[in-house]
Amino acid sequence: MTRIKKLNILAVFTVLFAFVAAPAIQAQTIADAKEEVKAMPDDPPRHYNLGIAYYKAGQYSDAIGSFQKAIELKEDYKEAYYNLGLSQEKVRQTSNAIKSYQKATQLDANYADAHYALGGAYQKLKRTSNAIRSYRTAIRINDKKANWHYNLGIQYQTIADYPNAIRSYENYLRLAPRARNAQSIKDLVAQLKDAVR
Repeated sequence: MTRIKKLNILAVFTVLFAFVAAPAIQAQTIADAKEEVKAMPDDPPRHYNLGIAYYKAGQYSDAIGSFQKAIELKEDYKEAYYNLGLSQEKVRQTSNAIKSYQKATQLDANYADAHYALGGAYQKLKRTSNAIRSYRTAIRINDKKANWHYNLGIQYQTIADYPNAIRSYENYLRLAPRARNAQSIKDLVAQLKDAVR
């Protein structure tokens, strides 16, 4: 049991986020995106694309401003809310990011990436039951993302729900059999199975 606790403490959270394609062609550089905004300042996708350019350049505060402007111009811009949340997390505004992800999921209940990102934000704040609920929702919508199962397994393991942790880790291994940590997860699954016997 001590070994399981050590593995739980040493677990590395691998939260991967993917950008959702904007409705307009994304600019290659910040300068290009600024020119696009200047040409049509009332076009939400142009502000969104500028936000993406800022995000990719690591200028997260500027990205936040651009995504907020896109939302101001188009209140139901779920992708802008999602990427606003990603940017807010980068500047350690996790509580604000949660609100942004929640808004994205309210606009589209089947927005799996937003549910997953919401789970990751809850995980950072150690709100385990909320993280589990969000991860499960994301997986119910799209069960093909290995890391989603992995992070759900970590959350179950955190609360000593070993049967569900085992199931999540086995799903992770099924989807990513050649993952770098596959052998250590197989070993962990075996230990968890011993623990529940």
